[in-house]
Amino acid sequence: MDPNLSIIVPVYNVENYLAQCVDSIINQPYNDFELILVDDGSTDKCGEICDSYAESDKRIKVIHKENGGLSSARNVGLDIAKGKYLSFIDSDDFISEDYYQQNIQFMLSNSKIDILVSQFCRFDNNNNSVVFNKKRLLQKKADIVSYMMSTEYIGSAWINIYKKNIFLNVRYPEGKIFEDGYILTEIVDKANCVYISDIGIYYYRMRKDSIMGSKKSQKYWCDILETHNKQLDYCYTISDNKKLFLGKYKICHLALIYAFIEYPDGPFQKYINKFQSYEYNILQLLRVDASFKEILKLYMLKKIGFKRMISFYKLLNIYKRKL
Repeated sequence: MDPNLSIIVPVYNVENYLAQCVDSIINQPYNDFELILVDDGSTDKCGEICDSYAESDKRIKVIHKENGGLSSARNVGLDIAKGKYLSFIDSDDFISEDYYQQNIQFMLSNSKIDILVSQFCRFDNNNNSVVFNKKRLLQKKADIVSYMMSTEYIGSAWINIYKKNIFLNVRYPEGKIFEDGYILTEIVDKANCVYISDIGIYYYRMRKDSIMGSKKSQKYWCDILETHNKQLDYCYTISDNKKLFLGKYKICHLALIYAFIEYPDGPFQKYINKFQSYEYNILQLLRVDASFKEILKLYMLKKIGFKRMISFYKLLNIYKRKL
């Protein structure tokens, strides 16, 4: 009989953290799950650690593959997952003891729920910051879109428990850094009921040697700009008064500015052209939940263009360094 839950853990060179991650899963009071450990070509002892766990726990499946990145590892797990529900855990993170029991039971009792959004904690062993949820059920498409495309929702795969059919014909793009954000529009389209849970905590480890903690490359900026463009197009199309679009736009435009500051000769012109093609006016800006400074910034952006705004930010950056 197939389990209710498939937990997919991509594993790559995290031998110092892997045991804590796996132990936090297998010691859950809830045990109707399969744990899929995808060893993505680790060069440390991760492969051996995975096999050792599988030998002692029949719920654990191990896949060893050539290194292909996070998306590739997740996709391999998705292809063999048998559970009704899916959960992704990063191999350097861990979860609280109450993470699955009540949340899975709630989803089983409320079969309309497509996605459950968990609480999480960012930690680095010195500073912990828990983001607590106010529980609520979103059943209207407009409410789901407004929430999942807003800055309130971080969009990472690990923050959710999904109904498996959300990933029917959806896979993570391989080779991209912001794989979660890139498929977010497809996830939003398929979600008709979202529950924001106030039970359990996902512990997200902040590491300087992680992808998100490493120095930003041109590829980093290209990937994030491509993801922003995809999300902005989605918001621009569905938002009649442009409020949702502009709420995201006020955050996204800075990525383009900073990309040019770091790499003045970078291959970003196509993103400038795209960002400048969006139409909005001062009345639409005033409807956005933003400060006067943010509204003025976006208004000037439209009036003087990205090239001049980039020059302004460069001068501002130099001025701050001199102070």
